[in-house]
Amino acid sequence: MSTPIDATLWREAMGGFLTGVTVVTTTSGGKIAGTAVNAFSAVSQAPPLLLVCLDRASRSLEAIREAGFFAVNVLSEAHMDVVRRFASKSSDDRFRDVQYTTESTGAPVLSGSVAWFDCEVYAIHDGGDHEIVVGRVLQLGSDREAAPLAYHRGNIWCLTGRETEPAGRS
Repeated sequence: MSTPIDATLWREAMGGFLTGVTVVTTTSGGKIAGTAVNAFSAVSQAPPLLLVCLDRASRSLEAIREAGFFAVNVLSEAHMDVVRRFASKSSDDRFRDVQYTTESTGAPVLSGSVAWFDCEVYAIHDGGDHEIVVGRVLQLGSDREAAPLAYHRGNIWCLTGRETEPAGRS
């Protein structure tokens, strides 16, 4: 039998992994919903699939289930002032002063994002206290000039500067 993992140590260790910062959005019942998510990954290129992990108690997860679609917005420096609002448990006024458009599904695509993915729900899987939502990408966009945000040990950083040569190339 394995020893139970200490929750505080778990959060500290996982916080050591540098991740991007995304906001997952949708609309359901005439209301917009969105939440910050750092558990985001590509799954497949053909068909184009990605995944996000959402807390089972998340109102955004409930809205995504009802709507059947969502958008993933990779946040940029332009979102530094609103990222904490999307990360908070309170959903009051998250979209205040946030510019967005919509694409084919109707989910909000945040203006100024580094990249965005407009998705239909492909599958939802059990993930312990979270659910793993797999989305089939219907449309996407990218802004190579936007500086991305990163999350590390409870802090949000803006990644700016010149690009370096990819590993393995000379």
